[in-house]
Amino acid sequence: LKKRSSPPETMAFRALNPIMRQAARPAMASARPAIRPTVARPMSGLKALYPMFMDSNMKYLTFVFAGAIAVEFVYGNVANMMWENANAGKLVKDVDWSKWAEDDEEEEEEEEEEDDE
Repeated sequence: LKKRSSPPETMAFRALNPIMRQAARPAMASARPAIRPTVARPMSGLKALYPMFMDSNMKYLTFVFAGAIAVEFVYGNVANMMWENANAGKLVKDVDWSKWAEDDEEEEEEEEEEDDE
C-alpha cells in the first residue's frame, strides 16, 4: 500500500500546532475562572429528608401513606368546619330540641291513655 502524501499546508499546520498550543496556554489560563476552595455547606432541607423518608422503598411508601392520611384528616376537618360555619343555624345539631320535648311527652301520654281504654 502506498502512503498518501499530505498537502504542504497540512504539514505546515501540523508543525505549527504544538507551537500554537504553547502560545495559547497563558491566554487560556487567564480566561479560566479561579478555582475556589470548596466550603462545606449545611445540607438543605430536601437533602436532609432523603435519608429519613426516601432511603428505601418501605420508608417511602410509609411516608406517602402516612402523608395521605394526615392530609385527608386535616382536609376533612377544615371542610367540615367551613360547612358548619356556612350553614350555622340550619343543621340538625343547631335545633333546640327543648321546644319539641313537651309535645313528644304529651303525645306519649295521650297514646298511653288510649291504650289503657
